[in-house]
Amino acid sequence: MLPLTPRTKVWVELDGAFVMGEGGAELLHAVQVTRSLTQAAQAVGWSYRHAWGYLRRAEMRLGVRLTQSMPGRGRARGTVLTSAGEQLLAFVRDLQTRASGATRQAPQFATSGLNAEG
Repeated sequence: MLPLTPRTKVWVELDGAFVMGEGGAELLHAVQVTRSLTQAAQAVGWSYRHAWGYLRRAEMRLGVRLTQSMPGRGRARGTVLTSAGEQLLAFVRDLQTRASGATRQAPQFATSGLNAEG
């Protein structure tokens, strides 16, 4: 038997156009934790330019801001998620959880595998 392991990838689209995938959700979460797009990009292994462009493209497609720059000094300064950013992060995370649960409960065929004998 050849054991098969089911895998999934989650992303969301709007009118057939890509909005955000798992990497974008990781970026939003990192912004939430670090309050810095620079540090968030580093945390997920992206360049600042890629992270900034990724978020701007998602915002353009959705027509809402996902992050907000906070002026000030010290901890008051930084980047935070808007309400829309928090909602999108929660939505993608929920989809990831559901997809992961579905693969864990995949049909027996996926765990018993294929007969290599033909």
